Amino acid sequence: MRIFKAGIFTVGYRKGFIRRVRYGNIEVVRMIYMALRDQNWNTYEPIIENEKINEESDSFSVRYDCFHELNGKRIFKWHSIIQGKANGEISFEIFGEALADVLKNRAGLCILHPIKHTAGSPCQTYHEDGSVGTSNFPIMISADNPFKYLKSFRWRCEDTWYALSYEGDSFETEDQRNWCDASYKTFCTPLDIPFPVQLKAGDKVHQKVIFKADGNLRAIPDNGDKAVEITAGDRRFQVPKIGIAASTERETVSEETVEAIRQLKFNHYRIEVSPHLNNWIKKFKLDCSNADALGLPLEIALHIDNLKELEEFHDKCIEVKPQIEHIILLSVDSPATKQSLIREIAALKKQFPSVKIGAGTDYNYRELNVNRFDGTGLDFISFSIDPQEHATDDLTIIENIDAQADTIMSARDIYGVDKSIHISSLTLKKRFNPAATVPSNRVLPNELKADPRQITEFGAVFTLGSIKCLSMANANSATLYQTEGSQGIVSLSGQKYPAYHVLQQILTREGGELIEIESSRPLICDGLIVVNGRGSRLIIVNYTEDKQHVIFQKKEYLLEPYATHVINVDGSAFI
Repeated sequence: MRIFKAGIFTVGYRKGFIRRVRYGNIEVVRMIYMALRDQNWNTYEPIIENEKINEESDSFSVRYDCFHELNGKRIFKWHSIIQGKANGEISFEIFGEALADVLKNRAGLCILHPIKHTAGSPCQTYHEDGSVGTSNFPIMISADNPFKYLKSFRWRCEDTWYALSYEGDSFETEDQRNWCDASYKTFCTPLDIPFPVQLKAGDKVHQKVIFKADGNLRAIPDNGDKAVEITAGDRRFQVPKIGIAASTERETVSEETVEAIRQLKFNHYRIEVSPHLNNWIKKFKLDCSNADALGLPLEIALHIDNLKELEEFHDKCIEVKPQIEHIILLSVDSPATKQSLIREIAALKKQFPSVKIGAGTDYNYRELNVNRFDGTGLDFISFSIDPQEHATDDLTIIENIDAQADTIMSARDIYGVDKSIHISSLTLKKRFNPAATVPSNRVLPNELKADPRQITEFGAVFTLGSIKCLSMANANSATLYQTEGSQGIVSLSGQKYPAYHVLQQILTREGGELIEIESSRPLICDGLIVVNGRGSRLIIVNYTEDKQHVIFQKKEYLLEPYATHVINVDGSAFI
């Protein structure tokens, strides 16, 4: 990522987009970018050409052309002009043109506000009709879009007020933490305007957004070039019970995978049970056999269409006698568990007295937030997490780790502070697309659920960051990835991926604690101290594609790109 100056602001720039506008060490704006999204809310990848950059000591400008393709054919073109002035004003202007007929749900600019220094902060909204509103950024995740039909916007970040103005369309703001993005997003074309929209070849789009401080600010130092310093805090957190999901690429677990998974001391093995499908009994028996081979109790995601299927499932369990840790009740034709199904919890608990029974959604937190139910009687609430519902680049995925904690906090705000929260499943890429306007596109095939970064060091650092975040948010249980394959922690041939080795450092059958670690630049490098039956270890992680220097207890460590570094430490020193 290149770093520019716009007066008192430090501005990141990467692949056509503004990233991390900072005033000193405070991130004020996370991102300004444009997007073209199709009728299923998929985002077209940008192809940048003719990029021209002019950089001065206190200003910069960037111009480029950006193209989007569908089936190898260019369907849309943007000409973008980004300017950062010496007076601190930053603008992003786009001139778009459809090169072919294309359906779109959105075409234009988006602005992301980071959660840190912003949640709960006051703001003023200026609307198309001339009205002015006073509000605050939501602390708990808002199910509704908090700010609508915007023409300009003022807000306070830390102790300073800033302003944004928008041209070319109406804008509104959504709470992206619903999809586990660590940001609020202001985007073009309000959602109550019908979509998708048919763009014809030759149709044009013009928009502009301007950012500036609302008042005179003095320059303050930015410590972005210094080594990252990490220090141990005072707080301790329990590691959630960690499970693994069954592979969707192989029916029977291989001997190599059985041996590898047994070494990790997982808590449970998640399987899908769908009594409404014709072949469910055969698959259920096979999954139970795999669980026995792995030596793990089951977490059953039970997809129910009617109450008769609950009886059929119970009868089959009497026959098969599986060892069950959790049952997640999920309604087949609803994004979240129906209240009518939750009413059967008492009867189900009589049939499975030693099993924890929960409900929620197999989708992201947003579906739980907008489809609320009475969770009385449930042992836990469950929902899934992935970090790239909207954007897929490395920077965004790392930034979004922090939002995992917000989903847990907000779920407890709805369902009770003492309610157990289970994340099932956490994956690097989404498993479903509930927002697809074409129903057949809501279930994704394996090739679209697999991310090539899963098997790399990047997958390992995301895993470590997620476990730290879930632990500090007091999540009770989390199911990660799959056993084997392109979505797993072991290859189909038995090769252990980097995420496997991170889990090996953290998991023990006896559980463990994490000691809080504070980082001077947590989006660059971070870490955790894990204390369990194998001793105490500091694990440092580099979240970037560059080498980084990290200082801990006056000793400096050099971390390679996306590297984890393990250091044995004296745990008694932190008591």
